[in-house]
Amino acid sequence: MQLEISNVIPRGAGVRRVALLLETGGPAAGAPPSTAAALSRACRAAAFRGKEKEITVAAGKDGPWILAGIGKAPATSGRLRRAVRRAAREAFRPGATRVAFLFDRRLSETDVRALLPAIAGLDYRFDRYRSRGKAGASKVRGTIVVGPDLDRRRLLAAAHEASVTAEAAAWARDLGNTPANDLGPEEFAAAVQAMGKKRGLPVQVFDKKRIEQERLAGLLAVNSGSVRPPRLVIAEYKPDRSKGTAVFVGKGITFDSGGISIKPSASMGEMKYDMMGAATVFAVLQATSRLRLPVRVVALAPVTENLPSGSACRPGDILRMRNGLTVEVDNTDAEGRLVLADVLDFAAGYEPDVIVDFATLTGAVLVALGSECAGVMTPDDRLAGDLVAAGEAVGERLWRLPLWDEYLDNLKSDWADMKNTGGRNAGTINGGIFLKQFAPKGAAWAHIDFAGVAHLEKEQAGFSAGATGFGVALSVEFLKRRFES
Repeated sequence: MQLEISNVIPRGAGVRRVALLLETGGPAAGAPPSTAAALSRACRAAAFRGKEKEITVAAGKDGPWILAGIGKAPATSGRLRRAVRRAAREAFRPGATRVAFLFDRRLSETDVRALLPAIAGLDYRFDRYRSRGKAGASKVRGTIVVGPDLDRRRLLAAAHEASVTAEAAAWARDLGNTPANDLGPEEFAAAVQAMGKKRGLPVQVFDKKRIEQERLAGLLAVNSGSVRPPRLVIAEYKPDRSKGTAVFVGKGITFDSGGISIKPSASMGEMKYDMMGAATVFAVLQATSRLRLPVRVVALAPVTENLPSGSACRPGDILRMRNGLTVEVDNTDAEGRLVLADVLDFAAGYEPDVIVDFATLTGAVLVALGSECAGVMTPDDRLAGDLVAAGEAVGERLWRLPLWDEYLDNLKSDWADMKNTGGRNAGTINGGIFLKQFAPKGAAWAHIDFAGVAHLEKEQAGFSAGATGFGVALSVEFLKRRFES
């Protein structure tokens, strides 16, 4: 959704007005001066108190108000985002052409800016497979109404950035929501090529023969059970003046059955989302190029299915990886780290200053962190701090998990240099410590396991079920902070 900044509330039959108000001191106390009288009447008429999760549609002289409660001050970013998403259910009903958002004047400019990425993505829909009611792209515009105490110029720049990142995230969400029968490795590569052509970005696609030449043993092993050949997809944005190189690597399993170590049938259909890491890194590339950030960005994604068959990789098989390490396949459902490992080693050829990989790697991260944040693992304190701060600024939160070398003991093998799993304990960290063995030396590297936030099986906290687009706004904010300063 395209966002604009205004000092006045737009009028018209298709305008939906949303006010986000605090409970503390009474909701009318936080009404912006220009709307104080109208909002006070609406709050009184609807007996609206501003409590957390409270949503009320109240009559107004110039049309209805959608009143969304934030709860008691100070407002947390999580409560603010939830209030926005819940209000959107009412705001985006049929007939809406523009949604105007007014914020409690006690909220800071930082609070408002952090909400912009969430607001810009509120109009997302995935109707491709509905035989009735296909609406196509949303035509709703968003207006952020600000008072005189907020810097309109800064918010205008932030609104443009939020619109760009939301569009890129929507592209990634479309890929994540597409079922695996229509999105295999070849189709994924074609989608990236089409995006690259549209944005003027060079894209390379390695076929199976080239993958064999590059010795990407992990990708080849995971692919061995599928009739669809693998792909390694590479795209690059290179500005005229670059302050460094950032490589983003994304896990691209277009469907994950678990392989020979097959998953339970319940919710296996959700495994079409196992390529959201790959979709995310190319969405980051798209947004970075449109915003013309002064950093060279390379996106890499190993793409394959993980299926059982007579030719599939077996538990007990031993692989010799691209960097020479040998890996015993203890569990074929721990395939993400196998396809990522060799590509992390391959990434060294780009001489990166920083490498970030995104992967729906473990169910264990969902057990540990739920769907509130992703886990980040890195031996680099500065990189950890930069990523966490960027996530807080845009509402895509990260929590750092340890990556001590002692965890490598969990991966000991009797037959090879290491196994690809380490048991139930510290499952997410075991995945991170495995990947650490393949990250290029001399570059700051971080692994982000976002299995709990990349997609949702059901509506949660105002998010609809499906791919969320998590990670795009976070990465853009990180690149700005790391390379624009």
